[in-house]
Amino acid sequence: MSVRGKVILIFLVVLILGGGMIAYFAYQSSISKGLEIQITGPEKVLIGVPFDLKVNVANSSENLLQQARLSVNLPEGMAFVGSPQTKNVDFRDLATLGAGGASQQIFRLIALNGENTFKDINASATYLSGSLSSRFQKSVDFQLAIGNYGITLDIATPQKIFSGESFDSEITYKNVSGVDFDNLKLTMDYPLTFNLTKATLKPDIGNNTWLLGGLRNGSEGKFKISGNVIGPEGAAFDLKSMIAASFLGQEYPISVNTATLSIATSPLSIRVALNDNPEYITNPGDTLNYTLTYVNNTDIGLRDVIIKSQLTGTLFDFGQLSSNGIFRSTDNTLTWNASNVPELGTLAPGESGSVTFTIKVKSAYPIRRLSDKNFSLKIRATIESPTVPSFVQADRTFSLASLETKVAGKLKIDSKAYFRDAVSGIINEGPFPPKVNQVTEYTVHWQLTNYGTDAKDITVSAFLGGNVKFTGVAKASAGASVPTYNDRTQQMTWTISRVPATVGVISSPLEATFQIAATPSSSDLNTFMPLIQETIISGTDEFTNAQLNSADGPVSTQLPDDPTVANTPGVVKQ
Repeated sequence: MSVRGKVILIFLVVLILGGGMIAYFAYQSSISKGLEIQITGPEKVLIGVPFDLKVNVANSSENLLQQARLSVNLPEGMAFVGSPQTKNVDFRDLATLGAGGASQQIFRLIALNGENTFKDINASATYLSGSLSSRFQKSVDFQLAIGNYGITLDIATPQKIFSGESFDSEITYKNVSGVDFDNLKLTMDYPLTFNLTKATLKPDIGNNTWLLGGLRNGSEGKFKISGNVIGPEGAAFDLKSMIAASFLGQEYPISVNTATLSIATSPLSIRVALNDNPEYITNPGDTLNYTLTYVNNTDIGLRDVIIKSQLTGTLFDFGQLSSNGIFRSTDNTLTWNASNVPELGTLAPGESGSVTFTIKVKSAYPIRRLSDKNFSLKIRATIESPTVPSFVQADRTFSLASLETKVAGKLKIDSKAYFRDAVSGIINEGPFPPKVNQVTEYTVHWQLTNYGTDAKDITVSAFLGGNVKFTGVAKASAGASVPTYNDRTQQMTWTISRVPATVGVISSPLEATFQIAATPSSSDLNTFMPLIQETIISGTDEFTNAQLNSADGPVSTQLPDDPTVANTPGVVKQ
């Protein structure tokens, strides 16, 4: 073939391929343009009011669209009615759409937040066209205007309150949605130190949940709650309220509101301190020195002041209480007034003072059940006077303070050694009494007891005595790790990830056993040979987060815990 012929042939091939590609992309473009998606919905919706979103899908091409699938993707703060709030995508299979075919899908939706904002909803469809195996996709967005809440919720409460002083809050709710609601539930989320004293509408569940039932359009309801909050001056607290509604078996929060309260300086304030340490953690047997400091913050004298302190906690040793206050054992309350503190007869403007008492912590934990753990000691102190400043609307001047002190747990380790120890399943060999330059084997038992709190990250360790080594035989309680040995340092170590409270008290101790071999030297002659040095245990208290430490003394061939050698002293012989 001539050169000219080859050029013409190449030109024709390029022309054919180019035309095919143009035709292919034109076909794809016609397919993509042939699927139309249209979203229609309300111009604006109210939060908490279900509505319908219509998605129309139409095939305007001349091709058969197969395996068509529609998905709707919701933004945060919206839900599909009847589905969990966590579900943000819903799929619908449209099967096959013939030329000119159409399908309308209706999605029931609800907005849960976003007052006076816009939210974008996305609808997307995928499909196959004709004989092509590739899937095509078409996507559109719809911007939805979110209005106000369908049910308004208001909390009327004082902005400033006194610590421990009762205050009222009025909760008002109204249906402004244009539709009726069924199965409404109102829940209050109180501050941790809030104490509900009364409510004009009794709660249906606990002290913070009201089952409101139905609420017709335009109807409203209201009720009051009374309570007090304990906290330091200047502290802020949130009082939260939420109304939830059930639709198709799913519950959704449809209205929320929050009121912020702050603790004002009390006209007559009181503060509780323990051992001059605000973070004090106590232990059994400790001595507790409490100081109750009071201040008249007004510009008038307050007369007939009374201070009371109620003590709560099974570990208080009331037989070791020392104070000039009057103690009432029926409710474990100390009282100070002008009879034992003359300054309380009239407390001058700006005057301050303090009362004190001392009490010991019991030396033993009162553990009788598996649940006996995480002990604490609580003080609730009040101060009051019948004199009321003009700016206070009350029948008395009153203040309250409290202090809760956690009691740390205790880890105990017992280190014992045996020559005859058949119970452990370990047979020890060698002479006893031990002899110079001859090997005698012993078993060491570590028994762990935990009092008062759960403990974690526990380590038990001890160094072996001179001329003593680990034989490699070790065992431990079911589920526990076995001790390990560092032959360079002669240290035995036992690690336990976690030990529940009451182990060794209600149940058996956690135990590890290992075998050692001791070879007395001439320097041990006529003495008890040291087998293992002091055993140390440490761990972290899960209740107080404090470090727990204790120890047991060294063990020698005297073997005081082995009853089989009681009449055979373990003094090393020649």
